[in-house]
Amino acid sequence: MIKRPAAVELACWLLWFLVAAGLLVCVLVVVQRDQLGSVWSPMQVGDSTVQPVEFVPVILVLYGVTAVLALTLIALYRAGHNWARHSLAAIAAGIFVVAVGTVRTNPPTLVDGMAIAAAVISAVTLVFVWHPQSREFVRTMGVPPELREGAAEAPVAAEADQDAPRAEVPTDS
Repeated sequence: MIKRPAAVELACWLLWFLVAAGLLVCVLVVVQRDQLGSVWSPMQVGDSTVQPVEFVPVILVLYGVTAVLALTLIALYRAGHNWARHSLAAIAAGIFVVAVGTVRTNPPTLVDGMAIAAAVISAVTLVFVWHPQSREFVRTMGVPPELREGAAEAPVAAEADQDAPRAEVPTDS
C-alpha cells in the first residue's frame, strides 16, 4: 500500500466533501426552485411572452457530470497522475467562481450560505491540491518503483548481469 502525504489525503477528503455538498445544493435548488426562480429568471414586463427559465434540469445534469468526473479524477490523483491533479484544481477553481457568482445573485439565505461555504472549501482545496507535498507525490509516483530513490536493485536485473557474457579485457603482457 502506498503511503500518501497528508496534503494529498486532505485534498481528496475536501474534494469528496465538495461532491457531497454539491448534492445537498442540488436538493436545495429543487426544494427552493420558486424562490430561486424569482431571482434567476428574467422579470416579465406587461404582455411579454418570455417564459421563466427552467434551471433545475440544467443544474442537475451539470452536477451529475461534474461529480462523476471529479470522483474519477480523485481516484486517478490518488494513483499519482499529475494531469488528474491539475484537472481537479480546475474543477475546484470552477466551483469557486460559480459560488462567488451565486452569492452575487442574492439567492435565499440557505443557498447563499452554502455558496459561501463552497467558495471557502474550494479555495482551501486548491491550496492542498497545489501543495508542495502533493507535487512531490505525483512526481515520485511518475517514476517506476525500481528507479525510485532508495529502491533496492531489482533482482531480475541482477540475475541478468550474472548470466551475461563477460567481455575479455586485453592486458599488456
